[in-house]
Amino acid sequence: MRDLKQYWKEVREMERSLPPFVWLMSLEDGWRGLTGGVLTEVPASEAAKLLHSKSHRRGTAEEIAAHMEKQSAAARREFHEGLRKRGITIIPVPGNSAPELPEPETGASEQPEGARTRNVR
Repeated sequence: MRDLKQYWKEVREMERSLPPFVWLMSLEDGWRGLTGGVLTEVPASEAAKLLHSKSHRRGTAEEIAAHMEKQSAAARREFHEGLRKRGITIIPVPGNSAPELPEPETGASEQPEGARTRNVR
């Protein structure tokens, strides 16, 4: 049996070296019945245990970007499907996406030079 104190010491050291949340990619392991290739974000405490057991590895920037793009595409599809179910259709207009609005004119006496303004509605 392994020394539990040594195990937790190694896990805690690894946890301290990680950011608060970590993207991990699961590794395929037929002996344990694990499916590989699943990307997930976990807290550092869980990531340290999974990395120590060698069942996961840290995700690469490319894998994370692809995962985020896939998630945003799914969210867009779900949003548009919800609109469609309610009978709302969005039709893109060719050309500029939005008309440009002219900047409001301010007189010299109204606003001192370098002053910041805030629009409140």
